[in-house]
Amino acid sequence: MTSHTLHGGRRAMAGTEFGHAIGLSRALSGLPLAPLLGGYGELLAAQQGIGLRHLGELLVPPGGRLRVLDGIFAVTGPGRRRHVGAGVLRALRREQAEPTAARLLERLAGIQEADPAALRRILLYQLTHLLHDHPQGHLPATATGLGVDPAEAAALVHAAARRARLDGGQRAAAEALRDDLLEHRIRSAARRAALLPPADGDRALGALLAGLAARNAAADAELAVARRHEERGDPERACLHYEEAVALAGDCPRAVRGLVRSYRPDPADPGPLESVLVPGGVELHWPTGEFGDARWRVVRLTRGEPAGAPLAEVAGRPAGGVLVDRGAGTGVEVRHVALPLRADGAVDGPPLIGVPLAVAPAVTELRVGDGDGWIEASWTPPAGAAHCEVTLTGPGGRAPVPPVPPTVRAGLRETVRAQGLAPGLYELAVRVRYAPTGRAGRGVLSTAVTASVTVHVWPAPVRTLTATARAAGGVEFRRTGGDDGEVRLVEWPGEAPAEGAELAAAELPPPLDWAGRGWTGGDPAGEDTAGEDPAGPRSGAPVSIGAPPPGSLTTVSAVSVLGGRALAGPCVLVEAPLPVTGLALRRTAPDLVHVTFDWPGAAGTVTATVTQDGRSTRHTVARSVFLREGLHLPVTPAALSVEAHAAPRSARSVLAAPAADARAELPADVAIAYELVPGPRRGLRRGPAVLRVTVRAPGGGTGPDLPELLLVARGDGGRNPRRPGGPAGGTPVCRVTGAELAAAAAGTGTGTGTVERPIDTTAAPGRPYALRGFLLGGAAASVRLEEPPLLSLVVR
Repeated sequence: MTSHTLHGGRRAMAGTEFGHAIGLSRALSGLPLAPLLGGYGELLAAQQGIGLRHLGELLVPPGGRLRVLDGIFAVTGPGRRRHVGAGVLRALRREQAEPTAARLLERLAGIQEADPAALRRILLYQLTHLLHDHPQGHLPATATGLGVDPAEAAALVHAAARRARLDGGQRAAAEALRDDLLEHRIRSAARRAALLPPADGDRALGALLAGLAARNAAADAELAVARRHEERGDPERACLHYEEAVALAGDCPRAVRGLVRSYRPDPADPGPLESVLVPGGVELHWPTGEFGDARWRVVRLTRGEPAGAPLAEVAGRPAGGVLVDRGAGTGVEVRHVALPLRADGAVDGPPLIGVPLAVAPAVTELRVGDGDGWIEASWTPPAGAAHCEVTLTGPGGRAPVPPVPPTVRAGLRETVRAQGLAPGLYELAVRVRYAPTGRAGRGVLSTAVTASVTVHVWPAPVRTLTATARAAGGVEFRRTGGDDGEVRLVEWPGEAPAEGAELAAAELPPPLDWAGRGWTGGDPAGEDTAGEDPAGPRSGAPVSIGAPPPGSLTTVSAVSVLGGRALAGPCVLVEAPLPVTGLALRRTAPDLVHVTFDWPGAAGTVTATVTQDGRSTRHTVARSVFLREGLHLPVTPAALSVEAHAAPRSARSVLAAPAADARAELPADVAIAYELVPGPRRGLRRGPAVLRVTVRAPGGGTGPDLPELLLVARGDGGRNPRRPGGPAGGTPVCRVTGAELAAAAAGTGTGTGTVERPIDTTAAPGRPYALRGFLLGGAAASVRLEEPPLLSLVVR
């Protein structure tokens, strides 16, 4: 082992007793409290991005060791070490295949060239924190595990244990301290320095803090002089000292605010900094053609914040003389100040000061509409709005219309509606009020978003509409209201709008072509109404006559129209059923009548009214039942009439009478019965048989045209003669005329009478023979013939 190595080992052991100088050259009296490197945060982010615990892991080959106490050395074996300088770093960069690592090595080479002690300081700072964060950071083996050469591990661990431990806030302050100084943020640097422990063993940090304190003291002295001049009413001299204070401490809030208060621009100075409210922030415009590529520090002052509050800087650099501040809070008043900077970052020259600007975004998507005496407006309020204030100015610039109703929030939009307005032109303005911040007040008010809207003249509404069936056919409509415009009767293709709904005349359906195109006053001449509602409009109401198409069911709506505007009115349901055709009646029994007719179109039911003996009875039959079973109605034998019509499809509809009622009559059930009565006995023999004919006519209404009864006999020589098939199918043996039957029925007063006639046996064929009666002539088809049992009509 060489003497140099022995000497180095003794010195390293001596360094384990902290208080002695560390390293062979005794250049390091203590571990650093801060890296003191501008842009250290970016360097740390790049390092952590490639997974390095500390930068030394990038400087030694795999299996190598790192020495940092007497400089940066990569130890690759016994007696083999290499000093890591800028040249070695660039060589490592050329060998590095990872682009991110190569860029990081190039950055380290630049740092080493600028300050040969900077990289070792950074390494010691990072190793110290790794040891502090490790639960066994007091053991040399922990330092060895971090890649430190065992010859320096014990000394490094001992020194790290004696150095003050920094919490998270102190580390952030230590690492950003140099950035603040480079950017001349002296006040911010002073706040960070106040967080750090005493820099007893860190000579570089101690010297930096001493210079920082001196610069802060100089800035305070300039502020004191400036305030005295300002209090004496000398803003020009105060401005000079505020400028000096800003040059010393570019982030001093009191200096910048004092400069804004006292600055009086020279006519030769460039124009002010223009600020414009845009979506998402405030857009700043530099004077046209000024300053070129000059650097600027732009700060934002907010009204109401404490005078000593740290300045809010606007990130970014102007592009084309424009910079957007996206950090301004909503609902505050701000003022921007642009401070020109020298190449070293110090403030130099007069500032550009903007005018105060309220960061109060206005409402968007303002929409207005008008109606019958009302105006409605809706908009989208911006985020952070406390409430919106609406002003409505009447026609001719008259005073605002009071009161404006409160806004109603609906989802993300707000709506306001003013009613009871006279026709005319109105001006509506919407402003956003923001809650006050800082000092008490009403808050910030945005600029007004305005819209002009005209309240037009609308027609008078139709109040009532009635429909009444006319005896002459069709329907008669009467209305009240709608007297200052046109009133149309329409049918809506879908559901009718609510009564009073405001409509555009161009969107109305065409007027009903069958409901008449005009209105007359009072009752139409020569026309009578059937079933008029006594509670309906009086006879003086306007009248319109309509004839709905057969089979129609129409919801008729009255609409009042004036110009391009219309008001929906009341509705009535009008139905014109199809007429019943082919009505016919046939008795199937004395007390039953079969009714037939052609079913009327799509009608659901048909009502048949039977009138008999002065009484009427209604019978309703459904289409399915009628088609399946027919219609059989109970009656009496008396004469009757039947009227049939389609029943209304709705209980609310007004039924227009069809052009012709379906009506059929059926006379009374007249029946003629006959029987054979044996002749009287004459000794052992009987006399000729007698034909007894009985006529029954209900109510006595037989008339003069009763048929006659002809009794015909037929004998064919057989034991069971066949019955005559018709009046000419046998030999007439007896005849009773219709007049005789009518006289017999009328003579009793009850409509029932009997006529007896003997049978002409001389004309009869030989026995046995069969008899049968036939009705001939007159109303034979409408008179029912009742025949006796067949056996009683055989004569043997």
